Amino acid sequence: MTLKNSDNPPTCFPESLFEGDPDEATPWWVARTRSRQEKALAWELCRRGMAYYLPLVSRPQKCRQRMRAAIVPLFNGYLFFRGDLAARHEAVKTGRIAQVLPVADQQNLQQELAALARVTSSRLHLELCDFMAEGQRVEIIAGPFEGLTGIVVKRRNRQRLVLQIETIRQAAAVEIGLDQTRPV
Repeated sequence: MTLKNSDNPPTCFPESLFEGDPDEATPWWVARTRSRQEKALAWELCRRGMAYYLPLVSRPQKCRQRMRAAIVPLFNGYLFFRGDLAARHEAVKTGRIAQVLPVADQQNLQQELAALARVTSSRLHLELCDFMAEGQRVEIIAGPFEGLTGIVVKRRNRQRLVLQIETIRQAAAVEIGLDQTRPV
């Protein structure tokens, strides 16, 4: 748990990872990290010049009887990185990875991570939710998330757009207005 922004690794390295056309030749990998090693692995990959994405969010934490905002990984134990087999081997050599999961649908993961990066960069409240197998898929047609697709769920009388990461079977949700959506 790191409290200062400056002590955290960049969420996305390089910053232009999701800008422009994706590099189809360099595959994505999912690193299942050892316990509480997500940020340390991100720093190691950054030092080695390897592309990665680690979604970070601010969460309230109790520390010495006071509440503070801690910056923590959205998905505990996961970091997404790009590289060939040699880069994969370099990442494993850090000793911070328990398992590397191959990604069957590279294009789908690229789209899911790009959507998640867009939402996390907006600094809106994002929370974990159950991964959903079924539901109404919608496309956002207005507002800052125009063009994103996801599943709409209703919780506590509020509508949320669920962004799923199929590869790790995890999901996150952000509040939206239904007037900004249309069924897909």
